[in-house]
Amino acid sequence: MAVSKRLRFEILRRDDHTCRYCGAKAPDVPLRVDHVIPVALGGSDDPSNLVTACEPCNTGKASIGPDAPLVAEVAADALRWARAMAIVAEQREAKRSADAEIHDKFLAKWNSWTYTRGIKQYTIPLPGEWRVKVTRFIANGLELNDLTELVDVAMSARCDDVWRYFCGCCWRRLTEAQELAREILDLEGGTDGG
Repeated sequence: MAVSKRLRFEILRRDDHTCRYCGAKAPDVPLRVDHVIPVALGGSDDPSNLVTACEPCNTGKASIGPDAPLVAEVAADALRWARAMAIVAEQREAKRSADAEIHDKFLAKWNSWTYTRGIKQYTIPLPGEWRVKVTRFIANGLELNDLTELVDVAMSARCDDVWRYFCGCCWRRLTEAQELAREILDLEGGTDGG
């Protein structure tokens, strides 16, 4: 089986675009993904059997058996890489879960405001990108309490576009927070005042 482009990219990245045999780096030399134990000798396409090799080292190696220390080093690197990727996956999942919880609470607050037309009650619709905006407000320094408070402000205002008004309130609160942070730094002597 051939090594996929994706796997080849991951191996090059894992090895920091450096030949494992001689230490040459891209772009000084063309790099290849090489089998530590050649396929002709029973090696597999598993990441623990793949290394980055420069063209001269890869060409000169042919189908000879590898040094035991290199095999052990590659296997250890592959395990470290797998652990690091697992940690990244866990962190991403934790962020997705936290974002989903914030989105659910925000949506509940937003939908707690309704208006009546005839005998039916309606919620004010949100645009398709509302989750992206809420996540951005949180990332820029607002907290969920800020957002829920500003939902009340926007819903109580007389305006044609409640969502747009809400976003304006959020950006204003962020601007005020940044100005306060600058004042704190100025008082602490953390800026040159310029």
